[in-house]
Amino acid sequence: SESSSMKKLYETLADYVMQKGMIEESDREMYEYAFQITAEAGLFVLFCFLMALHMHMLVEGLLFFIIFVPLRSYAGGLHMDTFKACFLLSCLAFSGVLLLARYIEIPGCFSFLVLLSLEFTIYWLYPVENKNREVDREENAWFKRKLRSFLLLDFFLALACLAFYKERYLLLMGATFLLIAISMIIAKAK
Repeated sequence: SESSSMKKLYETLADYVMQKGMIEESDREMYEYAFQITAEAGLFVLFCFLMALHMHMLVEGLLFFIIFVPLRSYAGGLHMDTFKACFLLSCLAFSGVLLLARYIEIPGCFSFLVLLSLEFTIYWLYPVENKNREVDREENAWFKRKLRSFLLLDFFLALACLAFYKERYLLLMGATFLLIAISMIIAKAK
């Protein structure tokens, strides 16, 4: 099956780095998992890049990742149980945000206000706990500082978009923030 062939690939990669003396046998499982996560994330990014290219929305796709990745990393949110579910939902979310930015027109001032309210919402919703990654008080404080920094950077990016009449980018940023907020709410409800 495809799943077992991929598992075999991760095992082969771990064997290779072990033979080169780069890792110990005790770290093997961790490296196999790292290879799996890297391959899955790479597949998702490649698929999204090709989708954005096909839609002639490469800048918007890059903007989505510039906003989404740091915020999702530090704010937390919904985690799916399988790669297939995660991949499908993530691709639908990515394409949904791009389609909103393409076909919906909202005045920049309104998008900016919505984005600003979503920034406060995301900050207020933090932290979102995950059973797979427990965070102590010190890590939590560090994550919150990082989240605050990225929210501030995004605020200034949104101000620049507003000043230069980039309504499409503002709408895309707002939709991305909404996606993160919804993911956080669902994760908290779980």
